[in-house]
Amino acid sequence: ERLFQVPGEGGDHAVSIAMRQLNWFMYVDPIWTQERLVPMLRFDHPAAEPAWNGFLYSQDVPSQALAEIIKPFLIDLFPWIYKFAWDREVSNVAVAWLGFMRIFHADQSCGLTSREMRNSLRCMSGESRNHLIFWLSNVGRENDDGWNKLVIPFINEVWPRERRFRTSASVRAWTGLLDDTEDSFPGVYIAVKRFLTAVEADDRPFYRFTREIGEKEPITTRFPEATLDLMDTVTPQALIQPPYELRKILMLIAEADPALTSDPRYLRLIDLVERS
Repeated sequence: ERLFQVPGEGGDHAVSIAMRQLNWFMYVDPIWTQERLVPMLRFDHPAAEPAWNGFLYSQDVPSQALAEIIKPFLIDLFPWIYKFAWDREVSNVAVAWLGFMRIFHADQSCGLTSREMRNSLRCMSGESRNHLIFWLSNVGRENDDGWNKLVIPFINEVWPRERRFRTSASVRAWTGLLDDTEDSFPGVYIAVKRFLTAVEADDRPFYRFTREIGEKEPITTRFPEATLDLMDTVTPQALIQPPYELRKILMLIAEADPALTSDPRYLRLIDLVERS
């Protein structure tokens, strides 16, 4: 406590180091922690910046006991956190914490309601929301039936539906999530589709839709109709240059399900390819 009072960077450093161990202090002495450390997380506290920097730098998800106490701060952390010139990885830690509190402690006193999570998403930058999409991909892959039990409900119940959140960057993020879904692709795509928009692709976001991954057939070969609908959804009516992988995707669709070659979506896309 004496070190916290040192003027200038010395005191800030002491605060930051202590806050990196906030979970441990909460376990060792919860009363002292609530009286001396937790108040530093108030946004108007003089030590708020080093306190949050140290706390987030630890990357340790808040324990349930701690999360219940600091939840009011966490749900209002965005956009306040953008005031500081921190590495984006620090704010990404907060993004993952909020996602964890919603998915694994939904509607508990130490977790977030769907409304609280949705409001936080609305206050985040596009880059932070896209990082959460990346984090959701890890949740889907690393948990038993994670796509169906955890990710799809989160997308359906939480993700904000305003059109202004549908950008070319978010489409790339959602596409990156979809190409990790393997056998769960059709179900996840149904949940994601409403958040996609037609964009002019300037990179190769569909690379894994045409390649064998882990000795498994490409997503397009396994799910030609869902892939066709995805490509139709994200491809504008007119293109300067079709996505690099579009031609190969259409070839795989025709091989996997020849009946789809008469589908209006296929005809529109093949026409774009042939005219380019």
